[in-house]
Amino acid sequence: MLINYFHRYWRKFVRSGLSKVDTPHDRKSLLFINRMSVINVLLMIGFSITAPLFDLPDVLYFTLPFMAAFGLPPYFNKLGYLNFSRYYFAIIPVVFLAGVCIQNSAELGDKYLLLTSAAIPIILFKEKKSIYILFGLNILTFFFITWYQSAFEPLVQIPAYLKTIYSTFSLLIVFFVIFFIILNFKTSSEEYEEELEEKNRIISQKNSEVHDSITYAKRLQEAIMPPVEEIYNSVDESFILYKPKDIVAGDFYFADKQGDYFFVAAADCTGHGVPGAMVSVVCSNALNRAVNELKLIKPGEILDKVRELVVETFQKSHHDVKDGMDISLCVINQKTYEIAWAGANNPLWYLNENEDELKEVTATKQPVGKSEDYKSFTTHVFNLAKGAMLYLFTDGYADQFGGPKGKKFKYKQLADLIIANRKLPMREQCKILENAFTNWKGNLDQIDDVCIIGLKL
Repeated sequence: MLINYFHRYWRKFVRSGLSKVDTPHDRKSLLFINRMSVINVLLMIGFSITAPLFDLPDVLYFTLPFMAAFGLPPYFNKLGYLNFSRYYFAIIPVVFLAGVCIQNSAELGDKYLLLTSAAIPIILFKEKKSIYILFGLNILTFFFITWYQSAFEPLVQIPAYLKTIYSTFSLLIVFFVIFFIILNFKTSSEEYEEELEEKNRIISQKNSEVHDSITYAKRLQEAIMPPVEEIYNSVDESFILYKPKDIVAGDFYFADKQGDYFFVAAADCTGHGVPGAMVSVVCSNALNRAVNELKLIKPGEILDKVRELVVETFQKSHHDVKDGMDISLCVINQKTYEIAWAGANNPLWYLNENEDELKEVTATKQPVGKSEDYKSFTTHVFNLAKGAMLYLFTDGYADQFGGPKGKKFKYKQLADLIIANRKLPMREQCKILENAFTNWKGNLDQIDDVCIIGLKL
């Protein structure tokens, strides 16, 4: 019962001010100061009790004030003055030991107790300047005491029969203090490790939950995009190179078939990862409505309507949301090979079968979303012969850093790569593009989502 009572008050005392510190280092420093203060006060009490027994009552005039001085740091910590408490606790033992050495003779070896006080700055401070200054103070005090004890007589004369006892007691104090410092840091380290393990467990659990949620979100995002087979069934010679930067992506592809018309698009929504994926859901839904519910066929009109629906959705928010997407949208009449196309910032590339010149159709320079000077999206209509190849893409591939100099891949190199492999089947072209991207990226991180769609009429 008494032990539990003592332990409760010991714990309460040594944790004084703990709620007012934030960092692990401050916490260790505070606990060390408070624990050592208790130990020092107990040593002063023990010395004050035994001093009269050894016929040294005059020593009480020295030990009693320092008993109070050693008891003050926990009070400073409770008030939130940890930084002041550090300096106070690092200096007061030096002052105390200097006073003890001035009173006693050199043969008692009190000055070697400075070895223990010299370790205190290393324990309490992270700043090298403070450590060097306070460690230097201990060294200077040691040399001062050495000089003083050789030049002056001790103020207190200890009987010869007590010198051995006193010296033994001093050595025991050194060993006891060193043992306590090691024990204190072992305890603090174990407590910190346990706390760190618990935090790591919580972080790991949260990370697992977030990862599981994002992985499930990927399944939902994949559900809004058509199966790759749907595009392959509509255009046999085709490919989709789709490489999200994260688990979920801001890029998405769209495909639909209405009678003779085949709709296909590569879209790049604002951002990537979770934010980009959320925007992609809004934009994909708007695109589906424009094609399937409103039965729009002209790609320029489709993008105008998609913009209207996207802006309308985001206007419901109390915030000024300017998110949207860049897109390359193509509508192919599979009977006549007439191509209708419209783009928001992203162009269309096409290549006739027997030509080696890649042609570009320029996009309207505005996103599908809220913009300052809005204008209707332009629909481009043209005919291509059977065997012509179309390429729709977002900017992630060309913007990827890599290569020997860590520079962007750029559109010119992408165009050259397509032209160089134009005679290969579309699936093989996809593999070459993917390998080239991987090799270019090397050990660098992928900076954006990648989406390229290739179609051969």
